[in-house]
Amino acid sequence: MILTGSLHNHSTWCDGKNTPREMIEAAIAAGFTDFGISGHTYVTPDDFGVRDEEAYLKELRALQEEYRGRIRFWVGLEHDYYFPVTDRARLDYIVGSIHELRDEATGRYYLVDGPKSDLAACRDELFGGDGLAMAERFFELTVENVRTYRPDIIGHFDLIVKNNAANDLFDETSSRYREAALAALRRCADTGCVFEINTGGMFRGYRDTPYPAAFLLEELARLGARVTVSADAHETRALRFEFGPALELLKKAGFASVVVWENGRFVDKLLPKV
Repeated sequence: MILTGSLHNHSTWCDGKNTPREMIEAAIAAGFTDFGISGHTYVTPDDFGVRDEEAYLKELRALQEEYRGRIRFWVGLEHDYYFPVTDRARLDYIVGSIHELRDEATGRYYLVDGPKSDLAACRDELFGGDGLAMAERFFELTVENVRTYRPDIIGHFDLIVKNNAANDLFDETSSRYREAALAALRRCADTGCVFEINTGGMFRGYRDTPYPAAFLLEELARLGARVTVSADAHETRALRFEFGPALELLKKAGFASVVVWENGRFVDKLLPKV
């Protein structure tokens, strides 16, 4: 099965390595019919989000017209709960994600998607060394983000595990962690938003499996939730990274279909029989 639509991708407008034009050309070469770029919105003093949304939209809309007839190019943003999009009507779609946790007393942000040392500092300084409390707060924010903004795609649902491959920031196998993740998953699934199985952490060497974890995929299948496949590509080499294994994981979890963005909407595609 060849997936022909992909929306969660980045460019040099944020932390990507390739320009939008380079990403689009690579998407055409890779056989995509529908392709989107979703720059990060969040802007803290040391981050890498889209700082000029007007210029971003102007360039991407111009590329959308230029490539019309060769590929359907879509303009999106990946917003963080703390930094939502300013005008959703100007976008084709949004990806809703949690990348940061904030100390409400001081206003300091701790990157979930940054270096491990930042997340360790968050655990120790904001949660008194209780990594599971940190994970619980991450999932609380994920629910607030999804239920408030209703994104088209829920980005990397359990990104909190990115820097926890050694299981040393918190115990991913504990019932407390799993209960928090599952409770948040169910509340998000109630909105009808599309979840993604995201291979980006694998491409960048942080994890051996995609987000979300297998036990979460199994619950999504049980709930009848809709799931798409995303590379969260930050460079051209990553556009189709491990899409095949991701589809196999969906089948193993109990899914009969995957949703693919086609011509401005999500379309159900049956997964091939084993």
